[in-house]
Amino acid sequence: MTDKTVMLTFTPVPKSEFENVLALLKLGLFEVIDEVFGWDDAFQRQRIKDDYHWSWMHWVKHHNDTIGLICFKPYDQALHLHLILLYPDYQRQGFGQKIMAQIHAIAREEHRDVTLSAFKKNVGAVRLYQKLGYRVEHEEEHFLLFRLPFQQDSK
Repeated sequence: MTDKTVMLTFTPVPKSEFENVLALLKLGLFEVIDEVFGWDDAFQRQRIKDDYHWSWMHWVKHHNDTIGLICFKPYDQALHLHLILLYPDYQRQGFGQKIMAQIHAIAREEHRDVTLSAFKKNVGAVRLYQKLGYRVEHEEEHFLLFRLPFQQDSK
């Protein structure tokens, strides 16, 4: 049975749950990061502390279940998505698209574009963003930087 009224909520992550964030990051991106840069626990721990403001971190909840994490921030004329990570039990079930739909709704409400980057080797993520209409704005050695321009709802 498909639940067409799937409601996802974004709940701020308490700082006390730092280790859970790090564990999900490792669970979700270890293979790609290890292949591209080599995984280093101490470096990743410090990177989360240095590069991400804690207020950008949100657990993604489906009903009462925590299904993943999203990290995003508003800047200039865009909403930048830093991370979207789902626990394995919730992958490949359409939750990524539902999360992105909510990000798009927030961006539309604030009249912002959405920007994000993805590892080139993260083929599933790249495919999802392209399917959702994102355009590659810039290419780096290991990353694609995407943008989805702000679009007002047509009435």
